[in-house]
Amino acid sequence: GVKGEALAGLNLTGTTHTNAGSYTDSWTFTDATGNYNNASGSVSDSIAKADANVTVNGYTGVYDGNAHGATGSATGVISEDLSSLLSLGSSFTNVPGGTANWSFAGNNNYNSQNGSVAIESSKANATISVTGYSVTYNGAAHTATGSATGVKGESLAGLDLSGTTHTNAGSYNDSWTFTDVTG
Repeated sequence: GVKGEALAGLNLTGTTHTNAGSYTDSWTFTDATGNYNNASGSVSDSIAKADANVTVNGYTGVYDGNAHGATGSATGVISEDLSSLLSLGSSFTNVPGGTANWSFAGNNNYNSQNGSVAIESSKANATISVTGYSVTYNGAAHTATGSATGVKGESLAGLDLSGTTHTNAGSYNDSWTFTDVTG
């Protein structure tokens, strides 16, 4: 008012918003004392999109025969779960792994985001079993026996026992090799 007093009658209810966006809102002033003219007008309001709290982690481990990918979560400014808007990218089973390109789609209130994380898989040790032989000379060639087994119990090719083959009598300290053909 004219003496700096606060006047009742200002109605700003049409200017209240929660969601991001640009708004043109109406307001009114209705004087209950009869000393002032009623007034109305409009005001421009805006709420900018926020950045969600997005956390995405890669993976590092030894090959186990399973697919591995990124893990992550997304939450909003009031701790609401926004993980349904998060895509974590590709998963990888084999060595060496790869890159998971993730994205957060965003929505009317949150900006989109994206990034990349490493999915790293190192080689595993195969289970190797080699059994030598102890025979009496009989003119035939003899070779050690053995097997190579993978992390899922599967039989692996690549066990070379050719260095253990002998025909003549004697004691031998032989070498064998395993080369994984799958990498």
